[in-house]
Amino acid sequence: MENKYLRIFKSTTAKILYFLIIAGLIAGYFVFPDFYKKQAKKAAGYYLVYRGDMSYKRGNLQEAINNYQKALLYHPRHFKAQYNLANIFVSYEDYYSALDAYEKALEINPNSTIARIDYAIVLAEATFNYDRAIEEYDRAIKNTPKWTKIPFFGSGINAIKFNKRVAFYNKGLAWREKSRVAGDRTFDSRKFLENAADSYEKALSIGKNYKTYYNLGIVYHILKYPYLAGYNYCKAIEKDPLSYEAHYNLGILLRDLKEYGASMQEFRKAGIVLNIKGNHSKNAYIYDILNDVSRKIAVYEGYDELVKTLNNQSLDTEKHLKYKKGRAYLDNSYEGNLMKSLKECALKDKFEKNKDNTDIIWK
Repeated sequence: MENKYLRIFKSTTAKILYFLIIAGLIAGYFVFPDFYKKQAKKAAGYYLVYRGDMSYKRGNLQEAINNYQKALLYHPRHFKAQYNLANIFVSYEDYYSALDAYEKALEINPNSTIARIDYAIVLAEATFNYDRAIEEYDRAIKNTPKWTKIPFFGSGINAIKFNKRVAFYNKGLAWREKSRVAGDRTFDSRKFLENAADSYEKALSIGKNYKTYYNLGIVYHILKYPYLAGYNYCKAIEKDPLSYEAHYNLGILLRDLKEYGASMQEFRKAGIVLNIKGNHSKNAYIYDILNDVSRKIAVYEGYDELVKTLNNQSLDTEKHLKYKKGRAYLDNSYEGNLMKSLKECALKDKFEKNKDNTDIIWK
């Protein structure tokens, strides 16, 4: 009997509570109608953002745009809707619409490092506004959320470091383009290149990768610091021996230093990489340069030295290349030895020894 009354009491209490909640909501609507209307609009905005996200994932970009734009009518301060709109506009190459959307997104969330970096990239690469882009990269670099000081947030801190490295790297690209616009052999051009080198160095202090080493090598190459350039080309080659650009640029550098044997070695590696990737048009150009270097060895060092150089550098790659559907690949017995050879940078020890001596400059 006691349990029966207890069940009745609980049931009645629950009904009263439900009634009071519903009555409170209804009363609240009449007392604070603007608040409830605002929340209803936000809910509609969130739903449309969800639909936009689904369209975005399916690759239906126009449908995603429509949903995000409708969502912003209901919820104008929805960061994700503005940010995703900006990214879609970039994919359509509608850069000014993208910049407008990025600006609105950053007004909503000025601490979004990724949005600020993307905004700066479009400023630099699409509208050539390098000064403004550099300012935005600096703001992204300085943005360190307070929660990073809290222990056990390792993955979040790693993400922040990654974003800073990306910002430094792209800032280097902007300085280099600014140098190109300033023209060759001018004081401003050299200063901008030095700023680019500083940005790349700071990116490398956070994390090492092929692109940063390679671009730093190019900057030092243009600044005519041959050993610094060679050192960074070699580091790039270590990171990705199957990217032909570093082998090729190192070959150019060594040729200008009159290190013809080492230059030939890097040009041959660039040709091998292109052959593996099936890029025969660039390969033909590289072999034209190889012929030119061969002639210089024959002229300056004699024909016997040329033969000796060719014999020493023979990687004997061609007989290990197999072809399938027009694509070249290496047989398994040779691949390991070739990769080891491609990673071995010509004159690496010499570059390492002299890289800090910036007094060594060539005309």
